[in-house]
Amino acid sequence: MNRRKGSLSMMLLLFMTALLTLSVAFVFYEGRSGESVLRYRKGLVSVYAAESGANWALASFSRKGTAGEISFSLNDRTVAVSFPREGVILSRAEDGNRDYRRYVRLTYKKDEEEGKTRIRVEDIRSESWKDKDSGGGYQK
Repeated sequence: MNRRKGSLSMMLLLFMTALLTLSVAFVFYEGRSGESVLRYRKGLVSVYAAESGANWALASFSRKGTAGEISFSLNDRTVAVSFPREGVILSRAEDGNRDYRRYVRLTYKKDEEEGKTRIRVEDIRSESWKDKDSGGGYQK
C-alpha cells in the first residue's frame, strides 16, 4: 500500500478547525449567558426598589393617613410612588437609563379595632414595563 502524503496534516487541520469552532461557540454562549444574568439582576434590583417605595408609602400612610406622591433616588434607581386613592399604592422604579423599569401595585385595607387603625396588605403585584404597555398593567 502506498502512503498518501499529507493525509495526517489534513486530519489534523480538520480536527483543529472543529476544536476552534467549538471553543468559539462556547465563548459566544458564555457571553450571552452572562449578559442575560446581568439583565435579570438589574431588573430584580428595580423590583426591589419599587417594593421598597411601596413599603415606604405604606408606612407613611399609616402614620399620616393622607394620600400623595413622592419620588426619591435609591442607589442608581429612581423610585416614584403614588397612592391616589385609599386602598392602592402604585410604585415605579427605573435605572438611570430608563431601561429596567418595574412597577409594583400594593393593595391594602384599613381595619379599625378598639380605637386602633391597622393596615392589612391584601395583594402585592410586580410588573415589568412590557406587562404594563401591553395592557396587562394596572389602571389608576
